[in-house]
Amino acid sequence: MSKNGEITPRQAKVLACIVKLHSETGKPIASKELIDRGYFDVSGATLRNEMQALEEAGLITHPHTSSGRVPTDEGFRYFVNQLMGHVELSLKERQALKKEIIKLQAVNAEIGRRLAKMLSSHSAQASFTILPEEVSSTGISHILENDQLPAEDAKEIARFFDNLDEYADQIMADYSDKEPQTFIGKELTLSKGSDYSMIVSGVKLPSGKKGVIGLVGPKSMKYPKNISLMEYISKFLGKGGGAAVLLITIVS
Repeated sequence: MSKNGEITPRQAKVLACIVKLHSETGKPIASKELIDRGYFDVSGATLRNEMQALEEAGLITHPHTSSGRVPTDEGFRYFVNQLMGHVELSLKERQALKKEIIKLQAVNAEIGRRLAKMLSSHSAQASFTILPEEVSSTGISHILENDQLPAEDAKEIARFFDNLDEYADQIMADYSDKEPQTFIGKELTLSKGSDYSMIVSGVKLPSGKKGVIGLVGPKSMKYPKNISLMEYISKFLGKGGGAAVLLITIVS
């Protein structure tokens, strides 16, 4: 770490690489893997020292006896707040979303259910929508099939979705006018020890009605892609808003 307590640029890149690879594999990441993949041209000892500094800063941790590291809640938060730049959805993804949203705009009934299904399909996470007259959720199967989530966390998410109606008014009041907000691990008010994250965002329908869309999944979810997805849907659906499209600059 630097003298002022901030992590150095190289440590920031190490953290970003660990987050990226852990999100892809769900496994602890060792220094050898970072070198073998060509991310760093330094010795293994140098990289292990950098990882030790990140561990002392509370941004990564050893799981059990593994030689690799995984991000902590604070590490994921640092990545989202400080390292995650803007990532743009591919042309193919944007065209597919545009086509689905145009169809969605022509549907008056069950728009929330269809919107939740579209969001879950493109993110491979559980999703929900809350509109003034409709509360919908889908994608629990993604949670149950994800071996990165402990069984108790999967049950907790299922309970949240079962009782979504009870939270709907508060979620609408808190987030219907907001751009995407992330809640990582213990930041969630539902549980102080959870191993999952939630992203919520306000949306405005063509009718003028406001609502909220949300994603729930493991802490290792792909934040740049999922936040970009929610921003695009929110922006295109409402034909306005100033949400910028995201771009990742640390690791591609």
